[in-house]
Amino acid sequence: MKSKNSTFNIILKNNSGIAIIMVTTAVAILTVLLAQFTYETKLNKIRIEHQVDKAQAKLNAEAGLQYALSILKVYREAWNKLEDNTSLQNTISKSDIEAIATQPFMIPIPTTGEMSALQKNAIAEFEDESFIQGTLSVSLKSITGFLNPNTLRVIKPINQNANSFSQSSSSQQGSGQSLKPHEFMEKTFIEMLEKTFREEIENSETFALHYSNLDPRLLVKELKYYVSGENDYDEPEKADIQRTYQNEGIEAKHAAFETTDELYSLAGWDDEIVNLIKDRISIHNVSVINVNEITLNQLKVLFPEMSDVALEEFFKYRDGDEESGITATPFKTEKDFKALLTGRIGAIDASEYDKRIKEFADADIVIGTGGKLFKLESIGTYGNSTYKLTAFIDLPIKPQSPSTNSQGQTGSLNQGSNNGQVNNQGTNQTTQGQQQQNEESKYYLLRPRVVEIRTY
Repeated sequence: MKSKNSTFNIILKNNSGIAIIMVTTAVAILTVLLAQFTYETKLNKIRIEHQVDKAQAKLNAEAGLQYALSILKVYREAWNKLEDNTSLQNTISKSDIEAIATQPFMIPIPTTGEMSALQKNAIAEFEDESFIQGTLSVSLKSITGFLNPNTLRVIKPINQNANSFSQSSSSQQGSGQSLKPHEFMEKTFIEMLEKTFREEIENSETFALHYSNLDPRLLVKELKYYVSGENDYDEPEKADIQRTYQNEGIEAKHAAFETTDELYSLAGWDDEIVNLIKDRISIHNVSVINVNEITLNQLKVLFPEMSDVALEEFFKYRDGDEESGITATPFKTEKDFKALLTGRIGAIDASEYDKRIKEFADADIVIGTGGKLFKLESIGTYGNSTYKLTAFIDLPIKPQSPSTNSQGQTGSLNQGSNNGQVNNQGTNQTTQGQQQQNEESKYYLLRPRVVEIRTY
């Protein structure tokens, strides 16, 4: 009989089961590695597909930008055509062509059961030729906020010290001449803030409790300080404003705003104040006020003396009123706008209207029936990716040739013959001056350009 040790030794020397264990272990390890490799491969594939989808969605959104630029080029040609042929304005206005240009656009184009087979085939053919993969949604609208904090910027003339600059400004105001653009816009900003705060205090007890002692004038002075060069702004409030920024540990930009959100960087402006007025301003130059798009708050800024009754009558006439049975009557020309305010509803005297419009014109802001600054929102999608593009597109006004004076006449026109009569040469110059003045009253648009772009 074998001993127990011998039996144990025999078992230990038996290697027949080790191979199975090694194979099983190897298969398990390879299975884990294969699963990991498969997972990484699928993950990389998903990542690549996502990048491809994202790139295609971006291309779709950029195609929307190109579409908007093409539409605005046609809009510009139509605008300039109306400037050349004013008789056409009785048939079609700039607001009409703006309404056509700002129609929303999307791909795929929605179809309805009422469409004929020919229309559906035309849409399908257009989509095939557009090379748009996925979807595209384009929204284009006119910007009407004409209060621009950047217009408060003080630009000191070269080789002119602060004292002479201040004295020149004071002498102009004292002599009854028009205010400088930044001075006029400062006055307009103050009027807007005063009226806005007064209305908010009347309607909100919370606002009245916290902001009843607000000084709109000082707030506007801070805006002026923020956008002006540090050495260009030299007013009595400068020291107090600088002290506020030092206490808050904030550094003023001393340059133009690039986005509306920069208003939250103002040391003396609470967020609630910014939220109250940020929708009434634009950091881009809106030099044409479209009276067919003007809002209630903007009209109050334009003509602060208008009563609530007159304001209500204005919007009933322009936009219509179902309860009163009034049909909407958009303005075809600026003359229609003036006739309504000074005649039909008697909201303002004609002389006061002309004075106010001239003040805006001196600040390079004119009244019209079409806009020149547009906001674009283009959304492209493909697969599971979405790309949003927001852009501001401006159509600059063509610079006008300098006129001789406000009457379109030269100095020699005041010099007649010895008997006090104007000679024939003066008469011809007067006619030429009037023709030049009429020509300069036209505003031609240049090619559209993108002034700001944001992506999401």
